Amino acid sequence: MEFHLKKSLGQNFLKDQNILRKEVSVANVTGKKVLEIGPGDGGLTQMILEANPSRLTVIEKDERFAYLLKDKFKTTISIVKDDFLKHEFTDDFDVIIGNIPYYITSPIIFKVKDMKFERAVFIVQKEFAMKMIANPNDSNYGRLSVTSQLFFEVKYIQTISRRVFSPVPRVDSAMIELKRTNSKLDSFDQDIVRYLFQHKNQSVKKSLGHSKQFSKEQLEKLNDYSKVKVRTLTKEEVLKIVGIMKESKK
Repeated sequence: MEFHLKKSLGQNFLKDQNILRKEVSVANVTGKKVLEIGPGDGGLTQMILEANPSRLTVIEKDERFAYLLKDKFKTTISIVKDDFLKHEFTDDFDVIIGNIPYYITSPIIFKVKDMKFERAVFIVQKEFAMKMIANPNDSNYGRLSVTSQLFFEVKYIQTISRRVFSPVPRVDSAMIELKRTNSKLDSFDQDIVRYLFQHKNQSVKKSLGHSKQFSKEQLEKLNDYSKVKVRTLTKEEVLKIVGIMKESKK
């Protein structure tokens, strides 16, 4: 079956069998309950099945590919025809895996953070992966870096050339592994992180002052953190600042 790939859905398929096989190996799917996001033409799906998961569920938004997968794999997999970002899962999974579209990588990652799983392995845009693992004072260190590292243990596995995709995208990709941490941030906590890194080259006090949410008295409670540049903060220091601002509300 051949049909036009939808650029609007970020349909670029990885064709290198060795990389697909390594992705499955890193995910350690044997005997596990696996969820694959956006299986597309089923290249990765086939590799997962060869590694003998206890159960494989795939979620595919494009009904053309959902039909193709049903015809190709019959009853060996469970196919959910839906948008991952909108779907409400009733099952837990041991492993989540996928080669996810660049344009919705961030929403997918932050939906995954609220799911239960042992590990997730994704292929994402290289630039996005580098931001996830960036350190304080790196030029690409920001809100994504801090929130990713608070919610996950992030491991950069390898860079993947754009030339092994069809059609060829404009940028290279990277394989990453995620393991959930025990960190929990409520909406207020996440707002503080957002306020901070909207002005990451300024001091903590100035950055939070832009939000107009805090009084001068509350900002004074930052003490030693007041003059620290946001871009230098470790994730632990960010959590301490979140705690101070939460306490200042009382």
